[in-house]
Amino acid sequence: MKKVLKSIWAYLKDWRNWLSHGLVGVGILAVGLLLPVKPIYRIILLFLIIGFNITRMKLSEKKEEETQVLEENND
Repeated sequence: MKKVLKSIWAYLKDWRNWLSHGLVGVGILAVGLLLPVKPIYRIILLFLIIGFNITRMKLSEKKEEETQVLEENND
């Protein structure tokens, strides 16, 4: 449970997540006003973006770990 809460907290602290969700929110509002879109498609889009952001965060975390290992080996 602690690990889940830490992951959620890290997710909420990342400014790129705020930016992407803000842009998607504006896009959804624009599409909602201009074209009638079923709510299920909005929900699916939101989950896809969350999945993309989690994957991006994991990859950047892994890259940082590899960089630290390389720096330690060079010392």
